[in-house]
Amino acid sequence: MSFREALELLYRRGNEVLEIHPGLRRIRVLMEALGNPHLRFPALHIAGTNGKGSVAAMAESMLRTAGWRTGLFTSPHLERIQERIRINGSEISSRPFASLISRISSLEDTLLANARLDARLTFFELVTAAAFLYFAEQEVDIGVIEVGLGGRWDATNIVRPRTCVITGISYDHTDILGGTLAEIAREKAGIIKAGVPVVSGSRRARARAVIRKEARRMGSRLIEIDRECDVQVTGDRRGRFTIDLRTPSHLYRKLRLSLAGRHQARNAALAVTAVELLDPLSVSESAVRRGLAAALWPGRLDAFHAQRRTLLDGAHNPEAAQLLREHLEWRRISEVHLVFGAMRDKDLRSIGEILFPIARSIHLTPVSTPRSADPHAIASLHERFRPHMRIHDGPREALRSAWNECSGRGWVLVTGSLYLVGELLPVVRHAGPATPG
Repeated sequence: MSFREALELLYRRGNEVLEIHPGLRRIRVLMEALGNPHLRFPALHIAGTNGKGSVAAMAESMLRTAGWRTGLFTSPHLERIQERIRINGSEISSRPFASLISRISSLEDTLLANARLDARLTFFELVTAAAFLYFAEQEVDIGVIEVGLGGRWDATNIVRPRTCVITGISYDHTDILGGTLAEIAREKAGIIKAGVPVVSGSRRARARAVIRKEARRMGSRLIEIDRECDVQVTGDRRGRFTIDLRTPSHLYRKLRLSLAGRHQARNAALAVTAVELLDPLSVSESAVRRGLAAALWPGRLDAFHAQRRTLLDGAHNPEAAQLLREHLEWRRISEVHLVFGAMRDKDLRSIGEILFPIARSIHLTPVSTPRSADPHAIASLHERFRPHMRIHDGPREALRSAWNECSGRGWVLVTGSLYLVGELLPVVRHAGPATPG
């Protein structure tokens, strides 16, 4: 099977969110037939509404810097599906990826024929299985695994974690996870395993109560960073912060964060605390420092000098939108031209109410995915901003229009969806170099 054929097979399975089938039976049957490769490496398992990718990137960077052989599994991808599966920071190449999908697909056919599977695996289940098989065959020391959606019934929730992280709980995917914070927290807390420590960054009282109850039920030590850690911002260089961090076991002075945004201070606290708990995979203070300073996570407050200064951020729910707005206000960025495209299942009214007031012009565009919201539908939710809105046929047209309207002092902001960021990142990168955010 060629790489192109592997992609075609995957995308015939449908959109990974619209075609989701929560449950672990299919992935467990498949992995058992493969010899349970997911049990051949320990894992750091990370769930949460926002920030889980940043925490994963920081944790992997620290572990790799310490000399451990790392596997990193994240989703979704921005430009290439191979980004989701990495060994020691390098993404899987197309040939081994295609080989893995071919092997898994052939085995799937056999399991279906023998009635061991009752349905074909989803897009996300296939890619998850490929990642776990690859990590086992590459003999990683640790797999840093980001949950795809939710936790309890997510295909990643078959790993054997040494530590779990729940970054925080807010409203997203309510049609799948539930309409209350307690219901969403219950799904995220489903990654907690018996006796395995869990680090939580949840600030919401109802969500914290659910996580505490589940940790007690599972006999798991719970570290809440707001109670057992202390994070102090001590410096700021164009939106990238230096922090003092006290964890339950160590005090770090002047840790320099490579990821932009004040909220990354909390994510760093989660990542460092989780890594400290991965005994016997010890990580020195030097590795913590160098790993945090070198961590990369594209598409999140990612700044470039293109035709105009351009910032890309995958904010796709109200909490993430608020963090983005706070970053812009912190940087005193007053002229913003917004390129906005989002998924129709998102809280488009709330996101718009947060971001649209700060924009001089709003360039609405569809995104190249079946889940995309119609720009006209977005506009209809925000009539008072109509004079500032421009509706475009596609992302590139919207970006060019925003660049044309932006002065030399302003910024163009691309946000609303990671899929939109992924479409425009190559365009922006080709137009100019990265710059401090």
